[in-house]
Amino acid sequence: MPRNLTRWCSSFPVLLMLICPAIVAAQGPPEDGPPRRRPFAPPGTPRQFGRIKEVDLKHVKAELTLDARKKEVRGTVTHTLSPTHPFQDTLSLDIGPDLTVTKVTAGPSKAACKFAVKDGKLAITLDKPYGPEDTIDVAIAYSGHPAAGLHFIDGDPAYPDRAPAIWTQGEAEDNHLWLPCYDYPNDRITSEMIITVAKPMSVVSNGTLVGTKENPDGTRTFHWKMDQPISSYLITVAASDFSAFHDRLGNLPVDYYVQKHVDEATARRFMGKTPKMIAFFNGATGQPYAYPKYAQVCLPDFNGGMENTSATSMTDDALIDATEALERSQDSLVAHELAHQWFGDLMTCKDWSHIWLNEGFASYFDPLFAQHDRGEDEFRLVMDGELKSYLGNDRMYRRPIVENRYASPMQMFDGMTYAKGGCTLHMLRGQLGEENWWKGIRHYVSKHKFQVVETEDFRKAMEEATGKDLKPFFDQWLYKAGHPELKASWRYEDADHTVRLKVAQAQKADDQTPYFTIPTTVELTDASGKAKVVPVVLEGASQEFVIPAESKPAMVQVDPDCWLVKELAFDKPVEESIFELEHARCVVCRLNAARALAKPENKEDSRVQEALQKAWRREKAPSARTALVEIVGGTEGARRRRRGPGGPASAPPLLEDTYRGSLVEAAKDAEPRVRVAAVQGLARLKQDPATEALLRSIWANPGESYGARTTALQTLARWKVKDIDALLKAALKDPAGKHRLAARALDLLTEEATPQARELVATYIPHGQPAELRSAALRVFSRVAKDDQALQERLIPLIDDPDKNTRSQAWSLLAELKLKKALPALEARLAKEPRGPAAFIGFGGSSPRAGLERAVTALGGTVPKAPAAASADSSKSVKDLEKQAEDLEARLRDLRKQIEALKGK
Repeated sequence: MPRNLTRWCSSFPVLLMLICPAIVAAQGPPEDGPPRRRPFAPPGTPRQFGRIKEVDLKHVKAELTLDARKKEVRGTVTHTLSPTHPFQDTLSLDIGPDLTVTKVTAGPSKAACKFAVKDGKLAITLDKPYGPEDTIDVAIAYSGHPAAGLHFIDGDPAYPDRAPAIWTQGEAEDNHLWLPCYDYPNDRITSEMIITVAKPMSVVSNGTLVGTKENPDGTRTFHWKMDQPISSYLITVAASDFSAFHDRLGNLPVDYYVQKHVDEATARRFMGKTPKMIAFFNGATGQPYAYPKYAQVCLPDFNGGMENTSATSMTDDALIDATEALERSQDSLVAHELAHQWFGDLMTCKDWSHIWLNEGFASYFDPLFAQHDRGEDEFRLVMDGELKSYLGNDRMYRRPIVENRYASPMQMFDGMTYAKGGCTLHMLRGQLGEENWWKGIRHYVSKHKFQVVETEDFRKAMEEATGKDLKPFFDQWLYKAGHPELKASWRYEDADHTVRLKVAQAQKADDQTPYFTIPTTVELTDASGKAKVVPVVLEGASQEFVIPAESKPAMVQVDPDCWLVKELAFDKPVEESIFELEHARCVVCRLNAARALAKPENKEDSRVQEALQKAWRREKAPSARTALVEIVGGTEGARRRRRGPGGPASAPPLLEDTYRGSLVEAAKDAEPRVRVAAVQGLARLKQDPATEALLRSIWANPGESYGARTTALQTLARWKVKDIDALLKAALKDPAGKHRLAARALDLLTEEATPQARELVATYIPHGQPAELRSAALRVFSRVAKDDQALQERLIPLIDDPDKNTRSQAWSLLAELKLKKALPALEARLAKEPRGPAAFIGFGGSSPRAGLERAVTALGGTVPKAPAAASADSSKSVKDLEKQAEDLEARLRDLRKQIEALKGK
């Protein structure tokens, strides 16, 4: 799965991104005091150990119909397996609560077997005892309406671009919710998916398309076969009326599946670098891509990406237009999921405590492609971002990367697994050196391909390849938690021509977090730029290093190439920071020097002003130039204005005009991201005619990036230019960027609870309005509608809105506004809202039911207890479920009557 994509915050899923890092300086201490960490797992949480297999699964063959109208799966799944011990006559598989088994057969004679379903297990009594020498087929006929694992996405006439789709999401352990199977990563199977769907849908799954069949009843059957063994959570089925675009890398098909309304240019804008990425990973790992094709399938309502073997699922939100692509690339998402085809698919973690072997590796090999594609500086900045993500997660709670005490597998998909995992691999590369690092990686992949792995397998493979003892490294970085919090200072002694460097580890050492032993380097650079590199080992609470130097250095650096996972407080005089800004080898060090110089106490220093104005022009990497312009403009870490709960967006504090000339120049830079940063900086200056004219020209340019245009519009609104009402009303009608410009205009038009603001909110929240505008209207709703009950009641129809995000927003707002009149409709929704993981969709997703329950409780309603587990007697279970369904339908009829009565009032 991806890191946060929001996307991962985020997106991982994304994403969300689950990962919500605080913004801290990777090289400096947090400024908001010591963290108040909560426990990762509550006290008493048991250790999780890998499951013991009772059978050796070899192959799974699913012959299923996916009925979108009924939201039903039905058919037969056949497992080919061998028992693990002699005279075995029973076995159990995982099964979801919404599936009903009607028949089980086993063996060459297809003998009927007794079975029972209880507590998520399908217990099967075989027709006779079998042993490890036997290979038998166990066939399970079943049907059901899964609330999770398999997702039926309806089309919507109000949104023509939203086509019906069906897709599965298996990680961590959700495939058994639609497919009775062994749902744990420590076994590997080959597979066949023989899937029937209604026309015009087509199906994408793992492996090779063996054939398709047109059926007389208006359906189609697609037969996909996967000959290479994979873990069960990587099985996928995705169906929709797709358009497909194709590339090749040699003989390897590379396919891009999108909805019919998506053109080829948009598909390639997102996924077009895939062949280049595959070629890079082939060489980097020493193992050519192992599967018969690589497909990426873009799906509605899917968050982030999921690395299903040979058929990755992707969010269709990543299909951005050419203007949005000026500001951001989706290469990281594509590369991350592709890297999993080696790390996660070709080799899969044996249990979830070792999930970093999947996600940490993908989180490092994604930046490694950036290094290959965009250069060293861009790579170092990506890794600095990974470090910041980890440090933010560490301020919430602390745990080792390898951790077997967790309440749910999904708890392990966090900043320790992703960001710290990737940073630890980066640090190991720095310690081993390029030759040993790549030799070790290729040996690890070669030795363990098509296997399940644990952290010790990786350590031993790296030791075998390099001849190094890596146990100390693994002990402190993988099995312990935290990181060194370094404080450094230096002075020059003329008497003996030495540099005296003091380094302390300021972290609190305890059973979880040690004083680290860290091989690194110290670099002394003289005024001419000549550098001297000295290897050192940091250890213990405090050390002083005495380093010979003929003259006083102009700059002293610890870890000058930024390999370490660390925080570093290293106060330096202005002169040294200016020198570092120009001469430091690593772009991260240069940016940290700029941050130090940009502190308020230096704002009157002409040397600092000159250095910062020169620095952004000198940088070649677009990300470095962008970051420096943000530093100069005082906007770093605040690229978007954010509202407080129910409050208007606050204007940023005004800056002096010191850097106005630089920002105006940067606003005309060739790199769009630099222009965005410059406009955001100009927004913090006082109004003047020249800047206003520049911002107007930016807003009026349809080819300019959305970030620059929205910031220009926002600034003109803050300056209250005479024609701002006309500008905002025109922007509100602009559909560009999926209504991104219009949504910003709506934000600005509703900053105060005026009659116009209330009318706009009422206009844009109903179903059928553009999604971005609905979301913008709901963001400001509680403030605009605070004293307007009639407007508040407009939320009641949204309780059952077809869009899951809109529903969740409405539930939360109704609880916040204490609208008692909404309680019957909320309780009616609660009666049909799935329990447990039923709304898990992609990375970082979770069931929204908890939010709905909070809303019901806040309004004085009652949340029913979860129903008791079903009986082991399958016939009795069916009767009980039928009775429950009848009771539930009667209750829903009553509640619908209540809703209709309310609507009539």
